Amino acid sequence: MKKQDILTPIGLLLAVGLVLFGAMQGKSGLGIFFDPASIAITIGGSFAAVLITFSSDDLKKIIKILKTSFTSHNIYKIDLVDQFKELSRKVRKDGVLSIEEAVGEIEDSFLRKGLELVIDGLDPDTIKEILELEMLEIEGGYNKGSKIFKVWGTYAPAFGMIGTLIGLIQMLADMGSPDDIARGMSVALITTLYGALLANIVLNPVGFNIQNKGEKEIEYREMMLTGIMSIQDGDSTRVIEEKMITFLTVEEKRKYYTREVDSEGVSVNAV
Repeated sequence: MKKQDILTPIGLLLAVGLVLFGAMQGKSGLGIFFDPASIAITIGGSFAAVLITFSSDDLKKIIKILKTSFTSHNIYKIDLVDQFKELSRKVRKDGVLSIEEAVGEIEDSFLRKGLELVIDGLDPDTIKEILELEMLEIEGGYNKGSKIFKVWGTYAPAFGMIGTLIGLIQMLADMGSPDDIARGMSVALITTLYGALLANIVLNPVGFNIQNKGEKEIEYREMMLTGIMSIQDGDSTRVIEEKMITFLTVEEKRKYYTREVDSEGVSVNAV
């Protein structure tokens, strides 16, 4: 299940707001910062370079990838530890088939698939190989999405500089009064500004945002894989618990050990 990531829009709005605030402090207002030709060179030119760099299949997913930066997975590691402890108790008491109904109700497709493979009796190496391949597919999707925005973020400032050079050449070719020179210099520098803003407010932050979320999700999948293989191996509930606790952060471990639990050792207050 996914939830809205409020930090991404907050960060974007804050960055844009602070830039606009700084731009409004001058006497000339915001009008001097708008130039259609500079926008075309910086945004259009850098995106054209992205079209050359990546395949059409990659670029078809760009909107979906962008949405990833505004959402995040609900990751509750402590609840996952409790879930595997409960499954382990059932398996050790009544056998692996006893968890079939519980597994069918699991929402996460990766976790459900892994446990279904265990119930089906596949050998451990095959289960691990299947799940690791799926993890590689997930990781590859995040890496590709992150790379698209990071590469675009390197092209934007370069095209901003190209626009500035074009403006300077045009200005030097038609030098008039000092006022005309100053005005021409101002317009020439706008493309550099556009490139820097586009790269550092939108493209690179979004690229690293997607990369960070991918790393967190893969770590969560690795935690699931550890639990699934422990169930397959018939590990005791205590062994499974100790293995999975290693994936918790220091703060999560503190919460795990200080929370209120019921008689079965399962948390009664969601984290």
